[in-house]
Amino acid sequence: MREFNLRHGLLGAAIIAMIINLAIISINSAQTFPLYGDNEITNATVYGIMKYEYGDGLYVDISADDSDRYDVELIDSENRTYNGNSGPYRSELHGFPTETDYKGSIRDMLLFDVPDETIIKGIRIVPSQSAPFYINWTEMPEITGENATLRFYGATFEPNGMRWRQGNWNLDISINNIGNHTAKYNSSSFALMDQFGWIYSGEEGEELKEIPAGESLRFTVKVPFVSELSDPIAILFKGLNLDISAWTIRR
Repeated sequence: MREFNLRHGLLGAAIIAMIINLAIISINSAQTFPLYGDNEITNATVYGIMKYEYGDGLYVDISADDSDRYDVELIDSENRTYNGNSGPYRSELHGFPTETDYKGSIRDMLLFDVPDETIIKGIRIVPSQSAPFYINWTEMPEITGENATLRFYGATFEPNGMRWRQGNWNLDISINNIGNHTAKYNSSSFALMDQFGWIYSGEEGEELKEIPAGESLRFTVKVPFVSELSDPIAILFKGLNLDISAWTIRR
């Protein structure tokens, strides 16, 4: 029988603990959506949000108990509210032919009139027959490196008519320059990794965007010619790996 080595035993325990911690982190990040809320009488589920492809606005994929009608409002980081009271926007959830009915629930894609670059922090649901309730979600993903903080706000997939079954991912991000000198970035400074581990580079040839020290800039990173089978799970930037798997749009 091999003699037990205390040092090796402690090292093994530390490695196991590290693996468990990493697993917990992965599980937590993957549970951003769906999100649930209720008022003890009725309940709702938010499956995700995505940008409106024809202008300012946000889609919300949501379901609720089919026994009621619901007015829904989005709430931003400054506690302003947004609805969809005029076409093409719509923010009332109720029985409707386009909705998916499943076991007493209704599910629909609502569209809210929200200005570009708004940071949404939650949703207010107002049933017609019971008390309002809220569903809040965590801050958008961010990561900090030696000279920059990268923050992710959302993404859209744009089919590319030039290549079959490929398209462009447009990533809504911001960079906070925490270094001491002006930084310059464009889409080619970033890359996108899919669920298979394949890495797609950001578009080449864009004009560099200057970010002075201590300032931040929000802009769109374009990643072209991505397979429609690829689901983005991470943004790669200057040695940083930002997990976005819980926020990217599933087609």
